[in-house]
Amino acid sequence: MMDYHTRLDPQSAVLYYKGPFDKDILANISLQLRRRFADNPRMSAKLFSIFIELAQNIAYYSEESNFFYDAEIKKDIRYSQEDRKNNGVGTVVIHNNDTEVILSAGNLVLTEKVKEIIAKCEEINVLSIDELRALKKEVRSLERTQEQKGGNIGLIQVALKSEHPLQVESKKVDDKNSYFVISSTIEK
Repeated sequence: MMDYHTRLDPQSAVLYYKGPFDKDILANISLQLRRRFADNPRMSAKLFSIFIELAQNIAYYSEESNFFYDAEIKKDIRYSQEDRKNNGVGTVVIHNNDTEVILSAGNLVLTEKVKEIIAKCEEINVLSIDELRALKKEVRSLERTQEQKGGNIGLIQVALKSEHPLQVESKKVDDKNSYFVISSTIEK
């Protein structure tokens, strides 16, 4: 793993968000991204697509999730497992410089899953665009026949859209969890 973020200038950050990733927040961030990069529609479309894929990973797979307090009934209401999948907590940062936009998305994952995710990213990173398209088609076909949903095509889609390798970083947080970051570069 490389320390990818050491080359990023903090002054180039145009968006930083940490919190729950629910559909309303995703919609608001998406709107802001489209407005900010409206002058470059091709790059903006790629950025939007990559943002949605990585944000959905946070929403569905983050080990940290949101809860709320209902003052009327004066108790914590914990989301059900189904709701939790739609309200994972994480961070997204977008850096904008003269030649590229870099989107980084991070969240807590079980440490035991880190090697598996890194292996998936490394597998994706060695493939050409044509090989990525073929892999995406193969995975989509497998998911249909096995009645699985998501979790496999998203990273392939990010690599296809960005046309750059996925950058990954991980840092152990405690005995159970690690903070995992995936970054994608989009040329202007």
